[in-house]
Amino acid sequence: MHHWLIPMWQPLLQGVRERRLGHALLIKGMAGLGKRELAGKLATALLCQHTNNAPCGMCHACELTAAGSHSDLHVVGREGRSIGIDAIRELGRIMSESARLGHGKVAIIERAELMTEAAANALLKTLEEPAGQATLILVSSQPERLLPTLTSRCQQWLVPLPDTHSALSWLNEQGVTATPAALSVNQGSPLQTLEYLQAGADDKRLTLLGELVSLGEAPAGLPQVQARLLEQPVHLVWVQLLLQDALQTALAVHAPLKLDDCREQSVRLARLGPIALHELGSELLELRRRLQPAQGRPMNAGLQLGQWLRRLQQALTHS
Repeated sequence: MHHWLIPMWQPLLQGVRERRLGHALLIKGMAGLGKRELAGKLATALLCQHTNNAPCGMCHACELTAAGSHSDLHVVGREGRSIGIDAIRELGRIMSESARLGHGKVAIIERAELMTEAAANALLKTLEEPAGQATLILVSSQPERLLPTLTSRCQQWLVPLPDTHSALSWLNEQGVTATPAALSVNQGSPLQTLEYLQAGADDKRLTLLGELVSLGEAPAGLPQVQARLLEQPVHLVWVQLLLQDALQTALAVHAPLKLDDCREQSVRLARLGPIALHELGSELLELRRRLQPAQGRPMNAGLQLGQWLRRLQQALTHS
């Protein structure tokens, strides 16, 4: 188990052994913290035949859970873009049945925020009329998207972010060279940062932001920068963080930069002045919002971003 999960795991395990956990729990926290792993460990402890020493790792239930074949453990939401009402109704039916091994039933709903409204309402019925020793574990990185009537019926457990030092130490133990900036662009998530570094995305970020700030001297590079920014939504997040650092630099705010490995680029952008940086940042934030999936005809992302980049390029040329 990841070390940052242990402070959360210990009280959960104590609750299992003392039989004082509720029938519905919500494990929440940002993506990339190992909430799925924590939910799996909790399910193993709940199904263990030796509750006072759960999870013992030796009983038949623990062996079946480890093998992924326990008949009283059910997981939904691992695949697909949404969790529909049919899946939740079937889960409710299964949970209402008697446990096959006689030691309770456990259901895990991963990515619970993907439930449709109809599915969430169907789940409410299951929560209002819990069956026997059935335990429902919801896992969510966006709990604010869940119905309040749903979350109010759950014991809520927030998985906190590890501190920067321990997160960087863990990442270095995984064989990657991690920096505070790499952790920052992944919102402090160690697992997301590991995946990001292993994919070589950090080098891509540094190259892209360097090219962006050089548009004043190399205007011909604008189409290439524009194309790269459109590849993934997170690329615009990188630019947003750089603009925030530049504004902080322009205002002479003495605080750590989000992207401390792009200090040179921040200083170059800071020459635009706080008013221009604020306007560019606000425009980019609105652009990112409008690029989110929405009903109706989608905006021309390339056109809108191109206009924003030309404004930035013009500002850089005259700074």
